[in-house]
Amino acid sequence: MVAGRGIGSGDPLMPLRQDVCMFADDRVSPAQRLASVHKLLQRPTAESRLLLERIEKFTDTLTPAERQQPEVVQAIERIAKDSGSRDRYLAYARDADQPVTRARMIDVAQDIGWLSTGQRREELVKMFGDMLARKEVAGPDVELACAVNKNGELDGVLDKVAMQLRTDNVGHSAVLACMGSAGARDHVLERLASPVDADVRVAQAYLRHRPITDPNELRVVTKAIARMNAPEAQVRALDVLARHYLSDRESVDTLKQLFARTRNWTVQNAIAGVLLRADRKSVHSGEMLRTLRENRVKASPGDNMVDALIQRLQESS
Repeated sequence: MVAGRGIGSGDPLMPLRQDVCMFADDRVSPAQRLASVHKLLQRPTAESRLLLERIEKFTDTLTPAERQQPEVVQAIERIAKDSGSRDRYLAYARDADQPVTRARMIDVAQDIGWLSTGQRREELVKMFGDMLARKEVAGPDVELACAVNKNGELDGVLDKVAMQLRTDNVGHSAVLACMGSAGARDHVLERLASPVDADVRVAQAYLRHRPITDPNELRVVTKAIARMNAPEAQVRALDVLARHYLSDRESVDTLKQLFARTRNWTVQNAIAGVLLRADRKSVHSGEMLRTLRENRVKASPGDNMVDALIQRLQESS
């Protein structure tokens, strides 16, 4: 048995513990909790940043009914009028190292009355403008852009930035595509078949949020993937394709031909993974079964997608 001395009144961690307990104490009313949040926000922003997750969880769970309570309305008004704390907070947010932190702080600022809907929009436009000003934009940035604009309310806000942007970087295009740019989306779909694995990763991040639903787009992408010469990137692109519902016979035939042509078992395994999730009517045929049996290469014991596909075709024949 091990005994700890705990935290005493003089311990330097005691103030932080008291702050955390305030969020967990069910006896504290929403108005009282807002008053405590206000006190946190009046401290140096680096301190309140440590409790950002708890603050945003609290503001997210404030119900419309609670927000209408007179004492809650008054508490939010007091925070909204605190321009000094607001300015420090927003300056810190704009200087945040990670865009995701900046976006979270912007949302909290709106929840506590420091930003209107229009002002939040302006802050997000600045944030994504700063993101696009960087030389490299990676998958997490794309994930954030698509998540923030999941409902399309920011579509078109970066059109002016896009006109000034002269880059072939797929990350930049993916962020613009998240903001509704059709031309940028076309570029991202093209780069899904890139021999550069980093480009495929960015396209993968984008398509998690903006999947392909147009059969024509799927057909074009499938043909582009089939032409790839880099097996590792090709497998990753096929894994992205597997998350889509393939029902087009032409696309299925393209994958069947690729299976017969490639001598890489990881590529064959990835193709089988796509076909297992595809429309059964487009896959189930004696010709497909023959192609799999006659052209499969020896695979690792732990990868049995091809076996699973053969078994399914046998059962349905």
